[in-house]
Amino acid sequence: MLRPATRVDVRQVMEQERAEFVRLLRSLTDEDRDKPTVCEEWTVGDLAVHLLGDDLSFLSRNRDARRNEDLDSTTGGAGSAGPREQQWDAFVEALDAHNNRWVEAGRFLSARLVAELLEFTGPKVAEFLESADSSTPGEVVSWAGPDPAPWWLVGAREFTERWVHHQQIRDAIGQPGLNGPSFVAPILASAMHGVPRAFNGVEAPEDTTIAIDVTGRAGFSWAVRRDADGWKLYEGLTREANARLSLDQDTAWRFLMGLMGADETRRRVTIEGDENLAEPFFGAISAIVRRK
Repeated sequence: MLRPATRVDVRQVMEQERAEFVRLLRSLTDEDRDKPTVCEEWTVGDLAVHLLGDDLSFLSRNRDARRNEDLDSTTGGAGSAGPREQQWDAFVEALDAHNNRWVEAGRFLSARLVAELLEFTGPKVAEFLESADSSTPGEVVSWAGPDPAPWWLVGAREFTERWVHHQQIRDAIGQPGLNGPSFVAPILASAMHGVPRAFNGVEAPEDTTIAIDVTGRAGFSWAVRRDADGWKLYEGLTREANARLSLDQDTAWRFLMGLMGADETRRRVTIEGDENLAEPFFGAISAIVRRK
């Protein structure tokens, strides 16, 4: 039976991920630190510095109300005036430039020092999220919608960013990923909140339903349904679907995090029912990357 998608509480798993990440950074050799990653022109060490910057930026703008002038003019991206894709790309371009400046400035930092700094900033982020009323509006989560999102979704966004980059570092140095259900299940549940936006503008009768079944140990079933006020995310299994997509958990998170293209994803997804109704799913994204 379908029910409105529930909030995702990532506070505990964020602490677990951070502990694993700090432990990993402390074990890196100088050779490991300089290994390339899938993030263009960024090494393992660069990604670690980037994640430190994420913590500092989050605390400065949310806890301390210090705005970032580099991004203020484009914050919200697709929610601004003008063609949606142009606004999104302008936002991503500004964010990329900001991140690159930070990483270049931090390249002299040792992996040990970055680990120590992350041990300090991680609890500060967790403390702020614990103090916030999780259901009240926080800041915009651009891939979920143009309006301020509740703090629980802001926290979920922060967790997905950290976990994905942590995975990329582990891949680069040949270490197993954090692929257990306790990590992947909240990643999938968080990412699914970006799917309804892909259906905006799709005309369909009320109650039209697209089911999304994800297989695997962390798998679950969701649905996007056309309600009176737009497309909404639901969770649970339903037999009453106009279209049904089935995909494995690895494909689901990699695609929604922008690490797998739509064409490759189509080859991995099984569709039943109306394929035209299922097609908008392949435009979904739950990360801040350029749309391909």
